[in-house]
Amino acid sequence: MAVNYRHGLSILELIVYFPALFISLWMGFRHGFKRSSGWVLLVIFSLARIIGSCCYLATISHPATINLYIAWGVCTSLGLAPLTSTCIALLSRANDSIERKTGRGVHPLLFRLLGLITLAGMVLCIVGSTESTNLTDIVNSSEAKIGDVLYLVAWVGLCAMLLLIGSKYHSIEDGEHRLLLAVGISVPLLLVRLIYSLLSVFTHRSTFNMFAGNVTVMLFMAVLEEMVIVVVCLGVGVTLATRSRPAEYEACDMPAQTGSALESRRNPGETYATKRRAPRQKRRRGGPIAQLVGLIIDKINDRE
Repeated sequence: MAVNYRHGLSILELIVYFPALFISLWMGFRHGFKRSSGWVLLVIFSLARIIGSCCYLATISHPATINLYIAWGVCTSLGLAPLTSTCIALLSRANDSIERKTGRGVHPLLFRLLGLITLAGMVLCIVGSTESTNLTDIVNSSEAKIGDVLYLVAWVGLCAMLLLIGSKYHSIEDGEHRLLLAVGISVPLLLVRLIYSLLSVFTHRSTFNMFAGNVTVMLFMAVLEEMVIVVVCLGVGVTLATRSRPAEYEACDMPAQTGSALESRRNPGETYATKRRAPRQKRRRGGPIAQLVGLIIDKINDRE
């Protein structure tokens, strides 16, 4: 079997998603691999696209192996769930920023509800793909139709959350406003991708058939949209600073506060000036240059 237009799309996806996978892993190590952070979802999405593309390229040598097409269909059906959940996670981070600054963020239960709806849609799409015995059943399965309807509900909820968080724009911390920009760019692209999926499962037009439809339509309504969303989310993520929750700050400050209290109890007659004159004993990390810079800083502080 010769390489055709559709195989070319798989090659394009490998070129894009291999770097995206490593960048997503780096973002996970930097910001955390919790599901709420969103970066682990981009890792899953990139892996799904890489595995699906490899399975479809394998049909060049094994064109009669239906399991390869089914594996590709399963990986393709995973597209909407991780991308939608990533946008939900980015909005959740913006909401955490509002909570830290004003204490008037949206209740986290709403984000969890949207995540559960998206997860249910993904599970149904996977079940519809794995239980099918031929390519037609994968496209027209009732589970896939219900799953796409749940994706649509999740998308509507995502838009509502974007408007709600956007109404609190001035309450977001500096450097976190770009999260809304990433989600704002991704939402219309997700809609186009969702429309393609809905047309694929609810209509019988060959143009939108996932396996035998128009490849150009698939490219401009599904493949490119997914790529742009991943690039935008990762591009914004690279510029974000690492953030800690307020509870973590309190936990870090507790030992220092406790130590100061104990010290004042042991030496009640010690004045503030005496503490300032007392030599500081710190265990420094780093090489000789870092040690020297730290020593100079201590000397300057002692002279003030």
